[in-house]
Amino acid sequence: MSSTISPVAQPLVDNLGFKLTAIDIGWASGSAIAWSTQVVPFIFIAIIITNIIMIMLGWTKTMDVDIWNYWHVLFSGSAILLVCKGTLLAWVFAIGQAVVIMGIMFIIADWTQSDCVEIFGLEGISLPHCQSMCNCLYTYPIDKLLDKIPGIKNIHWTSEGIVEKLGLLGEPIMMGFIIGGFLSALAQFTSPEINIGTAIQQILIVGMNIAAVLVLIPRMVSLLMEGLMPISEATQSFLEKKFPGKELYIGLDAAVATGHPFVISIGLLAIPIILIEAVILPWNTVLPLADLAALPFWAVPCVLSSKGNLFRGLIEMAVLCAIALTFSSYGASIVTSLASQANLTVPEGAAQITNLAIEGQWITWIPFFLAKMVCL
Repeated sequence: MSSTISPVAQPLVDNLGFKLTAIDIGWASGSAIAWSTQVVPFIFIAIIITNIIMIMLGWTKTMDVDIWNYWHVLFSGSAILLVCKGTLLAWVFAIGQAVVIMGIMFIIADWTQSDCVEIFGLEGISLPHCQSMCNCLYTYPIDKLLDKIPGIKNIHWTSEGIVEKLGLLGEPIMMGFIIGGFLSALAQFTSPEINIGTAIQQILIVGMNIAAVLVLIPRMVSLLMEGLMPISEATQSFLEKKFPGKELYIGLDAAVATGHPFVISIGLLAIPIILIEAVILPWNTVLPLADLAALPFWAVPCVLSSKGNLFRGLIEMAVLCAIALTFSSYGASIVTSLASQANLTVPEGAAQITNLAIEGQWITWIPFFLAKMVCL
């Protein structure tokens, strides 16, 4: 999916002449920065201890084994040390924010677990994945608000309903072909120099590739889940011995929820949405690019809160994109400073670099703002 979408997104951005100064270089750079700072072992141990204590006290049922994604709070901890110049207070803020935020994520994982079972079929599994699930704190309220708007509250675009009404066109493979072709057409026909034959060829190729994505990802996730079940059962058995009488969930990356066809569909449809917002939001300085292929991770809470309603999911995704662009614009200077410390090169033509995946997890920036005010 990434290798198909990136060549489409780049000419689309170029052809539309976006003049934005902070380049989105992707989540991988952010995670590399997060895992390379001196705060890593302290935050790592603090999160594990927090998780165990919360389970013992009955504050959460989630045992988080998704250790890789500690990088979200590791990054915010690194940012705090940077702006506060490594003072003792900065260390307290850096470690404390990780404990508080991950504690909140364990509670959100518990709170949404029943919906994960209903929508994604994730029995015994919860999602304490900050990048995706912190957005539940406003996708669920937005869904409640949409329930009160006449007309809109009655619109239900479910996968079953779409297939029933559209027949073959509603199948995931055809949705992938149509969405992929549409994105490719936007890129091809916004070019001042267009070759019709080449354009049609590229539209068909991208459409077929995205159609394959919508067929293969759900099947691969189902295989992944099948492989995880023995591990999950063994972990459950181990935890029951250590914590007798407690019902526990295994905390995993939100990637296990990408098997739902609307997760990928909303992620793809969000590409033109976030590009339009990048231009029309007057305060935005960010050019979305590398993380466009990672937008399905943001779609997970939208599908979850809307109970698989594509229409509502798209509305919630539009709000999410606007929030992520806002935080990305504000945090670009911090990400650029951290990247220079990690010897990452700023791309030619960019005044700053940023990362949609990091800024999309807005909850991690709240303690950063507080720490910055204290330091100043």
